[in-house]
Amino acid sequence: MTRALISIGTNSTRLLVLDGSRRLAAESRGTRIGQGLGADGTLAADARERTLAAIGDYVAIARERGARAIDVVATSALRRAGDAAAFGAEVAGLTGIAPQILSGAEEASFSFLGATAARGGQREIAVLDVGGGSSDLAIDTPAHAREAGTVRRTISCEIGAVRLSERHPALLGAGPLDEHARNALEAQARSDVARVLAPYAAQRGFAELIVVGGSAFTAAAMVANGMRDGTAMTRDDCAHLISALLARGLEERKRLPHIRPQRADILPAGLIVIDEACRLLDVDRFTVSEADLLLGYLNSPAFRSVVLLPAQ
Repeated sequence: MTRALISIGTNSTRLLVLDGSRRLAAESRGTRIGQGLGADGTLAADARERTLAAIGDYVAIARERGARAIDVVATSALRRAGDAAAFGAEVAGLTGIAPQILSGAEEASFSFLGATAARGGQREIAVLDVGGGSSDLAIDTPAHAREAGTVRRTISCEIGAVRLSERHPALLGAGPLDEHARNALEAQARSDVARVLAPYAAQRGFAELIVVGGSAFTAAAMVANGMRDGTAMTRDDCAHLISALLARGLEERKRLPHIRPQRADILPAGLIVIDEACRLLDVDRFTVSEADLLLGYLNSPAFRSVVLLPAQ
């Protein structure tokens, strides 16, 4: 059966449509529902409008691709929003179901199941999902996670590319920064991230690190001259990209090859989070996976399989 999943992330709203294991559609739009949200605020009116517009378009695409079932999930921003239920009712008006708001542990688990879907064996693997609002780490063997449907170790920390950028606005690219300013800004941001991600330091000893999320996808495309699933990156790659991005204002960043304009402002923050996570995990090298939370959730028993009604 052809099925569709919409994911409402802090920075991006995404769609995945599968027929069995065959991907019929994969879309991402920078709607930034977490814009200015803070710890427990309300969703900005323009962010709601952008997100609902994307969801309406995605429902139409899902119908065009022949989807017969649909589900909607949401992550960090809607975990924090005081008006998440009211917004969920608006989403339900478009899709037939209110979003399932995933906990941090669930987000980490589904990201692991998606990123390791094609893996087997008993080697312990770590999957790090750096989103706009949170960073979620899961560690297990693919075989155990697939059999149990859960992951042995998960840690979710409320820091991501959007939240870090809003806490350190100079990262967003209002103008290019000289070397002294870059170093000072980066040191402040790294100190902030290291404090939030401190629990990661106890999570070592795994065989491989896989990183997923928009910041990782974009960085991998820039490093490899085009996104290739399984692209290898190092901490040196992160450091070079962070410096190059901070040396440019936002409009100049948007003109760099392989960077999505919707991510040019928050990419330095996303890379700082990735690099600090690697430092705390004592990892210098990681691979970037295109498969992530959406695939993991869509192929799990958690998928609610709501009938997608024809357009009226």
